[in-house]
Amino acid sequence: MDCLAIVLIGAAGSSALAASPPLKVLRIAFNTAENGFDPARLGDNTSLVLTTHLFEGLYGYDPLARPVKLVPISALTMPVVSSDFRTWTIRLKPGILFTDDPAFKGVPRELVAEDFVYSIKRYADPAVKSPLWSTIEQAKFKGLLALRELAISSKKPFDYDRPIEGLRAVDRHTLQLKVEDPRPRLGMSLIGFSTNAVAREVVEHYGAAIAEHPVGTGPFRLAQWRRSSLIVLERNPLYRDDHYDADPGPDDLEGQAILKRLRGKRLPMVDRVEAAIIEAGQPRWLAFLDGSLDQVTVPSEMVAQAMPGGKLAPYLEKLGVQVQVVLSQAVSFLYFNMEDPLVGGYTPDKVALRRAIGLGMDIEREIRVMRGGQAVVAHSPIAANLTGYDPAMRSENGEYSVTKAKALLDIFGYLDVNGDGWRERPDGTPLTLEMASKTDGNSRQYDELMQRNMKAIGLRIRFKVAQWPENAKAARAGKLMMWTQGYGSTAPDGLAAIERLYGPAAGGANLSRFRLPAMDALYDRLLALPDGPERLQAFHEAKELAVAYMPEKTTVHRVFSHMTQPWLLGYRPPLFGGRWFDLVDKGSDRR
Repeated sequence: MDCLAIVLIGAAGSSALAASPPLKVLRIAFNTAENGFDPARLGDNTSLVLTTHLFEGLYGYDPLARPVKLVPISALTMPVVSSDFRTWTIRLKPGILFTDDPAFKGVPRELVAEDFVYSIKRYADPAVKSPLWSTIEQAKFKGLLALRELAISSKKPFDYDRPIEGLRAVDRHTLQLKVEDPRPRLGMSLIGFSTNAVAREVVEHYGAAIAEHPVGTGPFRLAQWRRSSLIVLERNPLYRDDHYDADPGPDDLEGQAILKRLRGKRLPMVDRVEAAIIEAGQPRWLAFLDGSLDQVTVPSEMVAQAMPGGKLAPYLEKLGVQVQVVLSQAVSFLYFNMEDPLVGGYTPDKVALRRAIGLGMDIEREIRVMRGGQAVVAHSPIAANLTGYDPAMRSENGEYSVTKAKALLDIFGYLDVNGDGWRERPDGTPLTLEMASKTDGNSRQYDELMQRNMKAIGLRIRFKVAQWPENAKAARAGKLMMWTQGYGSTAPDGLAAIERLYGPAAGGANLSRFRLPAMDALYDRLLALPDGPERLQAFHEAKELAVAYMPEKTTVHRVFSHMTQPWLLGYRPPLFGGRWFDLVDKGSDRR
């Protein structure tokens, strides 16, 4: 080939590169660090949201429908359910592929029914130590608990090859689930993390490092990971031919406009997602203001600047910034370790101490000062937007009364015996509360408020500061006395809130390790009852028990103000599950 030909080919290549459209990059930030990307080990919101874009479950939610509506994801259609709600048969979409990985030895790997059998079994494997096992266990898949107990009693590896009646691949693309008791809402358990499909050969290939090597069928794959700093996802080149569709209500003008603009576009619409970890609120907010982030949930300390009087600030309005204010399905709560010798226990004096602590917490001040007004006082453990939530309910859980708190402590013998200004235990020994906390400035402000609240009722408190993953590990092991947590439901049912108080879920969803037979019986009824008045009454009784014994003080229902840049198209905050990266586009004026 002569020189002229080489020059012409080079020029043509340069021209083709120049003509290629720029990558669409979605830039976001999280306020807490991720733990990893193994679906069976998810325990924090950041990891959950990221992982739900790398892996896929059987079903998900329509991105625009309100109230929410289940739609097939990996499933071909909605499940076929037996009349007794004990057998669920699901047909999978054929041709779905996992992302490329060395574990597949260069051969394209199709998603099959056996992958879901294996993936659900992993939650039961004692060696995995899944924090989600207590949730999966409640489905009562036939034979799954026995398989787990066999591994524990025999001290042998979990037998993934042993067939069980509850999880069965009928054929390559048909999955059948059988449960011991009626489970009318099992479909909600087939969403997202609980059925995210992993490939067995990938898990076995990477072993203990599986959380660092996510290989799923989702719209993105992991391209770069700097722990607690930056996570980069890129378009999955093997993602199936899927296109945007939704079903907003006829009166949902905003949803109808989104549908008109995006319907039919191939998913994902962006090529790359860059997710930074920015724990402090102000830097995260400033990054949004200078256009470095496409979306932000307004940090509580910046709400007054961003939304004075509850309305979008004029300077943001001029920039074309959009805001969506949502009363979310998330709550914050302070849990008490019911096995702790000071705050735990079921005797009247222990209940009185917890109730006094709850009564002494000025939640209205917390909302006003710490949360910028972005919350509602909680009167029960069940969050807004969920079955079982009653906005009219009023209870001691939502009450603030220093007078009542002091009276409770006086009546049950928590007195200042030595006159130093701090109360002692009824037996006269020192009383010091210990509460877990984090290292960031926002947590320090909450600690200061809690210290002020407890001082007002004569209780000494100290704070044990650690990173979130360390606190989470200690919490599951029952080693913390008290800790404030947030919880966001992945399904539109209030049962998960009651699971936090369900005895068999201790060490999993039940961080307080609360064990009360009456509560456990109510939880079992809630699992089996169909929706209706009887089930709502059972929810009411469970909420009353929660308030009476107070294993946790549910503090607020959280309100979030989600802001987006004018060039981000189609964003609607997901109520459940957290998947949205593949459902937005970036306009021509994007940065």
